Formats: sequence, structure tokens, C-alpha cells
Amino acid sequence: MKRVLLATTELEGEESYGHLIIADSLNRARVPFWTKAGTVRSSSELEAAMEIGGIDLVHFVDPQSASFARINRSYPAVGSLFIDSSNLSSRMVDDLDLLDLVLVESDVLSSSLKCETWNIGTCVDVDAFSPESNPKVRDLLAPIDDESKMLVCVGTDSDFQVLVAELDKEIIADCNFVMMHSNEMEYLLDESDRIMALMQHSEVLLIGDGNLYHPKLELHASASGCPSLNCTSQDPRQWIEDFMRIHRDWIRAGKVPRFPDERAIENIRKTNGLEAYGRNLAEAYSRF
Repeated sequence: MKRVLLATTELEGEESYGHLIIADSLNRARVPFWTKAGTVRSSSELEAAMEIGGIDLVHFVDPQSASFARINRSYPAVGSLFIDSSNLSSRMVDDLDLLDLVLVESDVLSSSLKCETWNIGTCVDVDAFSPESNPKVRDLLAPIDDESKMLVCVGTDSDFQVLVAELDKEIIADCNFVMMHSNEMEYLLDESDRIMALMQHSEVLLIGDGNLYHPKLELHASASGCPSLNCTSQDPRQWIEDFMRIHRDWIRAGKVPRFPDERAIENIRKTNGLEAYGRNLAEAYSRF
């Protein structure tokens, strides 16, 4: 069993989601053949740990911590860069470029780096979103819900009139479109349970032009068993036909909520779940 030391500038109890996922994966033996040796929060703590020995690799889990590594270090060093990481300064970029490998959550994050990068993807705790393991009652949505209408979640700050311009007026009248970016939704979606309830009970998530409510929203929807439709295709007929089919299915079912998309949940579990992320970490670590 090899030992990896985590390095961070984050205070204890204020760790980022990415840091916690990496630490939890190592602590719960989801990273085959690797275990966590400990966590250091300064360059002096790092040097002290390396002097004691028994460390096979150092993983800098936030960009600021890469500054702990000496230029003439003698140990393998890996960094992490997440979608929600702070904006990189030129100093941070230089420090990351001195590492052996940087694990990025998205290929977009590689553009500013000269060092070797590895797209490890996003990790999703599927059981936290799944209606089977963590169901959220629809009553959480009571202030904005109308069970006589088809619940539709709009996950981008799109112009609503432009988004639905090609839909029949009868279908629009049959739907309750919840705009996640709207001011009236700000107070409702301040609790994660309500966001999960919205994902679990919506018939579909629409992704249009504009900014996503959350960068991982589509993955969270899939983990909730909610289908997504991307409305930004060059041919709008494609998503409109899919939306009309979803609406027809809702009508035929007697206007009752759909069953969770179990295939989507399992696909996300296989590609982005906790176990999958642990295996991806092991694959990256095994290069050293």
C-alpha cells in the first residue's frame, strides 16, 4: 500500500468539496493500493513530513498549495484544479507548472497550464441526489408548485420567451416552468434539499443559452433521475420534438410524475460516482 500526503492552504473545517472528496476517497479505501498519510497546511509542515519519510506522493489539492513544493524536490507531485477553484494568478500558474501532473475537472482548465494535465472529471455523490437513496418530498416546492401542471426546470438564465418561442401555446399553458436563475427563486433555492426536490420531481431540465445555475447541474439532474434537454442545438426541432414526447408521456400517464430515470442514475454512478472517482485517482497516481 502506497501513501499519499495531501497539501492544502485551506483551514481545517473549511475544506473545499474537491479536497473533501479526495480525502474521503483515500480514507474509505476507494483508491486501490493507495492510502492517505496525512494532511499538511504549510511548506514547513510539508518539509517536516518529508523528512520523516514514508511518503510516496504529494497531492496539492488546491492551486495555492502548489507553492509549498520546492523547485528541487525529490518526490512525485500532483495538483488538482476544479471548476470552482479560485481564479489563477500568474504565480499560481507558475507553481502548478512545476508539478509532475495536474488533475483537472474539465479540459477547459488546462488552457492556462504548460505542464501535463489529466482530465479526471467531476465526482458526484450519486446517493445524495438519487430519489431512491435520498428522496425529497414534493411539499418542499409548495410555494411554487402546481401539481396540475407538468413541472419543468430551466437551469440557465435564458430569455424565457425566446426559449419557448417554438412550443405550442397549449403545451406552454400545461407546464410550470421554474426558472432557477430568477429573483423569485433565490429565496426558495437557498437550501440544498429544495434543489434536490426540484431535480427529483421535474419532468425535465431545460438547458438553454446563458449561464448555468450550477456548473455541475446536468450531472446533478442525471443523478436525481431527471432527464435533460439541451436547447442550444442548431436545429431546434430536435429538442422540441423530445419535449413534446415528454409532455405526451405525462398526459398519457394521467398527469402524474414520471418514474426516476434509473439508467441515467446508474450511468452517472459508473462514470462520475464515488467509486469511479477513486479508480480514476488510482490510475493517475499509478504513473509515479
